[in-house]
Parts: sequence; C-alpha cells; structure tokens
Amino acid sequence: MRALRTRILLVPVTLVCCVAALGVGGQTSDIDKILSLFPGYHLLALSERTAETKAFIHQHLPKDNPSVVHADFDGDGHPDYAVLLRSNKSGATKLVVLLCSADQNCKSVFDREVTTSSSSPGELYLRPVPPGSVVSQTDAIDTKSYPAPERLNSTGIEVNYFGKATVVYYWNRKHKKIEAVQTED
Repeated sequence: MRALRTRILLVPVTLVCCVAALGVGGQTSDIDKILSLFPGYHLLALSERTAETKAFIHQHLPKDNPSVVHADFDGDGHPDYAVLLRSNKSGATKLVVLLCSADQNCKSVFDREVTTSSSSPGELYLRPVPPGSVVSQTDAIDTKSYPAPERLNSTGIEVNYFGKATVVYYWNRKHKKIEAVQTED
C-alpha cells in the first residue's frame, strides 16, 4: 500500500518537473526558429564583445542575454523578440524585431544593420525599456525640429553602443511600425 502511495505522489511531481523543463527550453527553441529564418547569421555572442562591454554586462546584466529582448513590443499581450544577429561572412550586426502571435508564430517587422564605421559589434548590447517610459531625442543631434518626447505604450528596445550612443526602438501603434529615437550620444 505504501509503495502505491509513493508511486501516486511521484507521477504529479514528475509531470511538474517535465513541464518546468519544457518551459526553460522554450526560449532556446524560439531562438533556434528565429535563427533558421536568417541563414548565415548567428546570435551575437558574449565572447564577441569588447573587454569593457563584457565587464559591464557581467556587472550590470548578469542574468540577461545582451543579444535578446523577449517582451511584448506591440501591446497585443504576446511576447515578441528583438535580437542582435551577426553575419557569419561580413561580421556586420543587425537588429531584428519579430512580433509573435498567440500561436507563437513570429514575423519579422524590422531588420536594420546597427554596426557603423564608428562602432563595432563588440560594443553592442540590448535592454528592455519598460512601458510608460518617456524617450526623447538627444540634444546632441543637430536638427531644426526635435520630435516631441514619446511615452511608450509597450516595452521598447534599447540598443546601446557602449559609451557612444543609445537608441530606443519602439512600436508606433498609429503607423504600425518600429520607430527609433536616439536618446544618448
């Protein structure tokens, strides 16, 4: 009788452990699916960062993947992805934003190279910007008319060029596209 009770208790415990294990692997398999959409690219690795950028990431973002933001960008209640992908051939790095639906199908809505002549992939990292945050263009950009500050309705994506600049990308609901604001220089 005691052996039967033990087996009955082990079944739910085993089931909970299996479900938890599947949940942990979910983001990895999603990243694998995303990478399959971009042959010839890989997720920008921590080992590809400069020593200064790695030290900052280890100190300030120890639990985060600095090449992935997984959050709801368009406000539909479903988590989306922003990833830094590096070309296996040229070494150029791009930011890709994918919006995902309830059935976990993701569609690329933004794809832009983020490395420039003055920045290297080794300086880049991503961070989420919480909904409700106000972002405004830096005064360092010389322009005749500055856009009004924008209050984010959903999570934004901060692309940091370590020590050089910060750009926030966010979903513009009215125009149904990703917009960018350089917030630091």
